Amino acid sequence: MLNLERIDRIREEVQRKKAVTVHKLAKKYFVSPSTIRRDLDVLEKQGLIRRTYGGAVLLIHPSNEIPYSIRTNENKFAKNTIGELAADLVVENQFIALDTTSTVAFVVPHLRDKENLKILTNSAQIAIECIDTLPSVRVFCTGGWMNKFSLGFEGESTRQRIAEYHTDVLFFSARYISLDSGITDVNEEDVYLKQQMIKNSRKVVFLCDHTKFDQTSYRLVCEIKEIDYLVTDKRPADVWLTHLEAAGVEVIFPE
Repeated sequence: MLNLERIDRIREEVQRKKAVTVHKLAKKYFVSPSTIRRDLDVLEKQGLIRRTYGGAVLLIHPSNEIPYSIRTNENKFAKNTIGELAADLVVENQFIALDTTSTVAFVVPHLRDKENLKILTNSAQIAIECIDTLPSVRVFCTGGWMNKFSLGFEGESTRQRIAEYHTDVLFFSARYISLDSGITDVNEEDVYLKQQMIKNSRKVVFLCDHTKFDQTSYRLVCEIKEIDYLVTDKRPADVWLTHLEAAGVEVIFPE
């Protein structure tokens, strides 16, 4: 088994069991305890676990500080489906904005056939992925102070940089969406930046997997009527389709 594959399996196990031991992992994966300790060191640096004597325990993060490396490994199939559908909304020569969310990151690989894109993002990770993946892209990175959990730039200087640009399309995600409360999230700073991006974009696309419907967090990002498209991985309930149509939102999901 390759190192990365083993680390991914250990990551899944510690998220499921909340605690693991070096002895049991070494026996399970037929490797030495020292090899498992090195694997756990990797997960600790990612912010997933805290090492303990003889093993490790899952770190319970504040809801607004789940590391990017963890979020990007959650619901990967759904996020890839959403990313592929969302990329169909992009045409050549457009100026698009991407927020720091892991769902939005899955749009990037599906933009390979779009020529001469300009991309604005406050995500250091997404900026690098754009450069690595899209041969003709021009990337505008906001700068600011970097949040080590989201790998995104934050702060007033970041907001001012976003405010300088007017983009054709914004792709963003958030924690939840509900009929009564709209689109909500948890991180005040991140919400502030999303609102600025929404204000400065001609079209606004919200990416949302099916698990985020009918739930509410405590900070309003925007009302549903402020978005133009909602892209999801499964057909929403009829009540949602009716509500979104009434709000002037086009819903995109797999046939």
